[in-house]
Amino acid sequence: MAKVVWGMIMSVDGFINDRHGSLGKLYASFEPNDEINAAMGNTGAVVMGRNSFESTEDTDAYADNYEFQVPLYILTHHPPARHPKENDKLTITFVTDGIENAIRQAKASAGDKDVVVLGANTGQQALKAGLVDELQIAIAPILLGTGLRFFEHLDDLEIELEKIKTIETGRQVEIWYKVI
Repeated sequence: MAKVVWGMIMSVDGFINDRHGSLGKLYASFEPNDEINAAMGNTGAVVMGRNSFESTEDTDAYADNYEFQVPLYILTHHPPARHPKENDKLTITFVTDGIENAIRQAKASAGDKDVVVLGANTGQQALKAGLVDELQIAIAPILLGTGLRFFEHLDDLEIELEKIKTIETGRQVEIWYKVI
């Protein structure tokens, strides 16, 4: 059965983008390696919010250039009028009835592979609903001071984590936790 992994890169001070909404400074330190590539290769479906989905200038580009060529489930209140381009591996489903249904559909598509959750709000919803099995947090060597916080709106929750593994590259650290 698929496990659900909420994965993001964040600054040391906990932001997933800068004051202008850009991710560029965070990804400047990203160095793929065999472990990270294997985890990406074990992704069977992706769930993300509409803001994350539309962070690219052209949503048709997902079909040609996206790192995960798997079914995408986009959590939104209002699907776009025009459906973006798809291909034989990457399909796009707009889910309007909640995170639980998005995760359920993604797990069905993923089979034995993982479901990756992307985006702060979508990940927070999944974590609050008890749907996240693991957290994958890459820490970029930068203090941004402001931006969008990774762990926001979780005030009434206390979630225990167990460290599974740590991946260290020349410039950043990636920590994997199991949600208890």
